[in-house]
Amino acid sequence: MAGSTVRADGGAVVPAVVAVLLGLATVVVLWRLYRSGTRGAPLALMGIGAAAAVVGAALVVADPFGTAGAMTVLAVVGGPAVYLVGNLLAVRADTGRVSRSRIGALAGLAVVALIGVVLPALVLAALAFAVLLLLALGAAGWFKPPSINVRD
Repeated sequence: MAGSTVRADGGAVVPAVVAVLLGLATVVVLWRLYRSGTRGAPLALMGIGAAAAVVGAALVVADPFGTAGAMTVLAVVGGPAVYLVGNLLAVRADTGRVSRSRIGALAGLAVVALIGVVLPALVLAALAFAVLLLLALGAAGWFKPPSINVRD
């Protein structure tokens, strides 16, 4: 693994630090999307997805500039996807509705997965994080159009 050796000038340290920070940020965003009160199968899927995301972060740290192999893509993109499926099921159980934003994020992750095998692992992790960050920001209300009062 070419990116895993630390050179005397510290050149491989920066990509590893960036990979660790991306992995941590991914888990934080997944935590932000968590619905309290989730039990059963949705919670199990969310736990499995979060654990796979951590494994993906470790694979990225091991070789940040190497082309992501199938296992790296599976962990980096598949982990958050499994988490979102669990989250989608939890939202459906709580509200009876299917979250379009989660489905959109799953579609975004699918696109990232399709191109992931030709990308460096660090770029793959950054794209997967970007999809999750956009979802979290949307869930927090950052992308809602302003309301217009037409009764005035």
